[in-house]
Amino acid sequence: MSKSTSPLISVCLPVYETEPYLEACLRSVITQDFDSFEILVLNDASFGRDERGRSTKKIVRAMEKECKKVRKLSGLAPVELHYIEHSENRGLVEVRRTLVYEAHGKYILQCDSDDQLEAGALKALAKAVSTGSTTANSGSTTANSGSAAAADCDIVHGTSTAGTFDSENKFTSAKENRYGAIHYGKLEGREIFTRWLLGKEVAGTSWGKLISRELFLKAFENIPYTECNMAEDFLLFFYISLNAKSYTGIETKVYRYRLNSGMTGTRKISTPLAWRKICSAASVFAIISQYMQNKPEAFSNEEVEEVRRRTVFYLNNNLKQLRETVVPEIQDKARAMLCEYWGTDFVERVEGRCGAEPNIINLRNLLFKNSKIY
Repeated sequence: MSKSTSPLISVCLPVYETEPYLEACLRSVITQDFDSFEILVLNDASFGRDERGRSTKKIVRAMEKECKKVRKLSGLAPVELHYIEHSENRGLVEVRRTLVYEAHGKYILQCDSDDQLEAGALKALAKAVSTGSTTANSGSTTANSGSAAAADCDIVHGTSTAGTFDSENKFTSAKENRYGAIHYGKLEGREIFTRWLLGKEVAGTSWGKLISRELFLKAFENIPYTECNMAEDFLLFFYISLNAKSYTGIETKVYRYRLNSGMTGTRKISTPLAWRKICSAASVFAIISQYMQNKPEAFSNEEVEEVRRRTVFYLNNNLKQLRETVVPEIQDKARAMLCEYWGTDFVERVEGRCGAEPNIINLRNLLFKNSKIY
């Protein structure tokens, strides 16, 4: 795809055992009343099937046909739907890396394949990209050409709603959305990072936001290959918010987040593989703590302490999951794996078995040698 024909937005969908939800997710994307976008679906070595027994690839191929038909009947421009796959499961960090590298758009919109976009989401987000209100007004002019004004925003954050979908795909919103923190209005420079990390005013999720592809590329320059499925959004948004120059939060609802469908749900953990994905949060904080230790002048004491607090929080959460969701048959093996990832000394310190909780200086030493980073 040439630069002159590149879309404004690349909508990126990771798939791993979410096949039952993929068709509805894709349908929410292909029906967007916006022209300048592409869709990328990455199968992370998933062997799941939907209710009709279809694999990820078969679902995507069927939706390609529906996409052409629906958009033609609606008078909308054609949209390219790309299918990509990993030969082995790599985890969400590497999935998002591959999607970003393969994308052609100036902006990335991550959409988890068990969630859905609201109608009009892309149009609303694209309109907010520029300070000029006419840009991307209807998926035409500036947006259609894949170009944008010089004052374009690095991050456009839309409002999300958490809830559940019934068998007819009817959405019922929950009373609260723990992932829905959003600052309405504009932020600039370092304020973006501090409002996210310290102010808790901006959700650190990858989804539900238009984020400059360049920001993602800068983030991945600081992230070594790592097989990680937990806290990966924290890792990515740490670097994205640190390098972003501008942020805009809009009141328009753009994203529907499905509750209790992923690893953050309450289902029992019965295999070492499933537990390994939970423990992978250790890799996130090993990478961040090393970066902060190498650049001590770049972070305030308050910021350092907050990262240390989040690290301990995630380990405590892993310990709680070990007690409450891991089946008895693999408890001993799961405990050993937890210590392998986080380090026995760190685990015992956090449990209060030996000494005080570590500070950020020795946090890196406790984590980095144990986490699964290659």
